[in-house]
Amino acid sequence: MEHDFLIYIKEYHRGKEKVVFSAYLQSRFSISSRTVRKIVNQLRNDGNPICSDENGYYYATNKDEVLNSVYQMTSRIKEIAKAKNGLVKSLQNFPDESGQLKLEIDEGRE
Repeated sequence: MEHDFLIYIKEYHRGKEKVVFSAYLQSRFSISSRTVRKIVNQLRNDGNPICSDENGYYYATNKDEVLNSVYQMTSRIKEIAKAKNGLVKSLQNFPDESGQLKLEIDEGRE
């Protein structure tokens, strides 16, 4: 599936001007939005320049397109980190059985 997805987006959706909505990819490949995200993530992990913006996904044709997606991801990472820190802070409201506050965070958990 990943191979077919990559071939398709690389051939028909090269560059920001040919962006494709996730809903279209879902229909085209008969997959869920979650599966689209998983495939895109794996293709990116493999080094393929699959970019995205508020309009959908596209195969990058230049460095600026890739950098714009990187900047967008960096912004989301910062917002997620703030939310995580707020949740960690909220742990003070949940003492353990002895009444002591206990903070155990496994950074490797997803």
